[in-house]
Amino acid sequence: MTENKDVFKKIYENYDSLNKKMVDEMKLSSIHGSLTGSQREEMWMNFFRSIIPKKFSISQGVLIIDSFGNVSSEVDIAVYDEQYTPYVFQYNSLKFIPIEAVAVVIECKSLSFEKDKLDTWASNITKLKTEQCGIARTITKYANGAGVVTQTRTTPIKILACLRNNMKDETVNKIKDTFDFIIEERTEEECKFELVIPNEDKSLEWWGDRLNNHRDNYEQDQNLDHVCCVCKGGFCTKSPLNKLKVCGNPFLSLNMQLNQLLMLINNPMLFPHYAYAKKFNEIALSMEKEKGEI
Repeated sequence: MTENKDVFKKIYENYDSLNKKMVDEMKLSSIHGSLTGSQREEMWMNFFRSIIPKKFSISQGVLIIDSFGNVSSEVDIAVYDEQYTPYVFQYNSLKFIPIEAVAVVIECKSLSFEKDKLDTWASNITKLKTEQCGIARTITKYANGAGVVTQTRTTPIKILACLRNNMKDETVNKIKDTFDFIIEERTEEECKFELVIPNEDKSLEWWGDRLNNHRDNYEQDQNLDHVCCVCKGGFCTKSPLNKLKVCGNPFLSLNMQLNQLLMLINNPMLFPHYAYAKKFNEIALSMEKEKGEI
């Protein structure tokens, strides 16, 4: 079989062309004042649908909840797994998604944003807690989430997508602990989205531990970059995320890097039915007390 470089060249050029077209369309619509937040989110939704596996669902304008009664701020775009967690609670047009199902949250901005509001938005998601009382049947026995020490508290991958051509490096530094991926328009001359991943030099092992064993005060400078004796210098969990970067092509890089991280989380996080049932029963009891029925 002969190598056909033209195929890979066409794929490379297609992602680069898509990048430029999205910037042009968003900027043109913004200039004429016809691009609303909802339309901008729809454009990003279509893009992420094109690169994220079909096992994930994508919804716009949702709230994320946990079994402790906490609720996030509105999430522009949520990527969640309905294969193992098919519970999406709705109240008319409002959609509430349990934190156990959520893999990615995306905040979409245009030409301006405030750091404090972004920090608050991300913090409200980080504070949501997964519960380890899920139970499922495996081939030989019943599995209990309480015994899964490698997946004690998942946290979604956080992405900021913004149309902004004057973002400076110091601005990125200020929000690097808030978002995992930043998609931004940085150079007006090239008219293209760039991809910033503050921790892309960290290993997959570092990312996996951070996403699956989330702690409020996670040590960002954890040294998990030692050489793996199993792969002997090849690609494995000790490899840094930036090894998946495709030179000169931010969207193709995002495809490679984001999908690799998606393979590290929610495979699956067992759904804690007992925890949610307990919370709903607590609410039902309080409603009965308010009515004076008990």
